[in-house]
Amino acid sequence: MRLGVAAIFKNECDYILEWIAYHQLIGVDRFFIADNVSDDGSSQLLEALDFLGVINRVYFPRVGETGPQAPAYNYILRQYGGEVDLLCFIDADEFIANTNGLSLKENLSAFHAMEDAGALALNWRNFGSSGHKFKGEGLVIERFKQASRKDHPANCHIKTILKPGMVQRMNIHECILESGRYYSPNLEPAVFEKGGACEPKTREVLYDRIRVNHYVVKSRQEHMLKKESKGSGAGSADRGKGEAYFKAHDLNDEFDDALTRYTGDVARGVEVLRSQLAMESPYLCFGKAHVNVMPKLIGGWAVSDLDKPLKVRLLINGKEHLVDVDRERPDLVRKGISGQLYCGFNFRPGRDMTVHDKVEAHIYGSSVKANVIYSPELGS
Repeated sequence: MRLGVAAIFKNECDYILEWIAYHQLIGVDRFFIADNVSDDGSSQLLEALDFLGVINRVYFPRVGETGPQAPAYNYILRQYGGEVDLLCFIDADEFIANTNGLSLKENLSAFHAMEDAGALALNWRNFGSSGHKFKGEGLVIERFKQASRKDHPANCHIKTILKPGMVQRMNIHECILESGRYYSPNLEPAVFEKGGACEPKTREVLYDRIRVNHYVVKSRQEHMLKKESKGSGAGSADRGKGEAYFKAHDLNDEFDDALTRYTGDVARGVEVLRSQLAMESPYLCFGKAHVNVMPKLIGGWAVSDLDKPLKVRLLINGKEHLVDVDRERPDLVRKGISGQLYCGFNFRPGRDMTVHDKVEAHIYGSSVKANVIYSPELGS
C-alpha cells in the first residue's frame, strides 16, 4: 500500500522539515507539495527538497482572486494520484495522528481493502497556544500540548484520505466521489452535519484509530508574524487572521501529549534532512549564474560549489521552466569560472522572445539569482 500526502504551502519555512520528518516516520511514502510562492525561504527549501527527491514540488502561484488551494489539490490528484493507493490532503499545520497504538498503515489497511470505501473522514483536534507568547525552542509537536475539548464544534471539520481512482474532484476538506462512499476511521459510514454524501463537517467527532492534530495558531508571536497577514489559500489573499481569529482558535481546554513520544525520532529525522540539504543539494551553496535571452533561444551557465548536476529555474512571464545544466562550456573552464565542463544550458521557448518578455532565473533549490541579459537582437 503506497500512501501519499498532498498539501499547499506558503511561508511555512520554520515548520516544513518537522512536518516531513514526522510523516516519514509514521509511514508516508510520497509527498506532493504545491509551492504557493513564499517570501520567507519556503520556496527555495521546497525546491531543494524536490532536487533531493524527498518531495514532488509543484509551482502553484495564486492567479487572480481565486483561492489556489482547491485548484492545487485537483492538479495533484490528476497528476500524481495514479502513483499512490491512498492520498491524504492536509495543511502544513496539520499532523496525522494514530490514536490506538497501531501504525498508520495498519490503521488504514482495512479501509484500503474495502471495495466500496472511496474516502475516509478524519476529524480535527484543534490545539491552542498552550499559553506561549513567543516561538521558543523545540518542535511543534512538543511545544503545544493543550487542545480543545473533543466535542468542540470546530473539531467536526474533516480532512480526507482518499482512493484516487474513485474520486471526481477534491474540495478543501472533502472530496466528490465518482464511486464508493465516505467512511469514518471506525470503518462505519461517515455521517455528515447536514446528512449529505460528503460535507466539510461530520455530525459528531470521532477519534477512533486516526485523527488530525491541527496546530492552528501556535504561539502568539508566530500567529502575528506568520499567519495574521498571509491570506487564505481557500479564498482571498487579503483575508486577515488577526486578534479575533487567534482568540477563537486559541483552545487550551485539555492536556494532550500524544505526539510527544515521537519527538526524539522526529528531531533526528529533521537532522537527516538538514544534512542532506547541506551536503547533497544546492540549498546552502555559493554560486553564480548567467542567462542570455535571444530571439529563439535562452541560454547561459550556472556554477556552484555543489559537485552535482544543477538545474536552472526560468520564470518566463510567470510560467516556470526547469532546465538541466548539462551542456559543455570549455570556455568557462579555461577562464576559471567553472571547475566542471558541463555547466551550460539551452532552452528553446517555442516562440520568438521580445524585450517585453519578463525573464527571471536562479539556480533551482537555492537563492542564487542569475544575471539576465537581453540580446540587442530582440530589438526595442
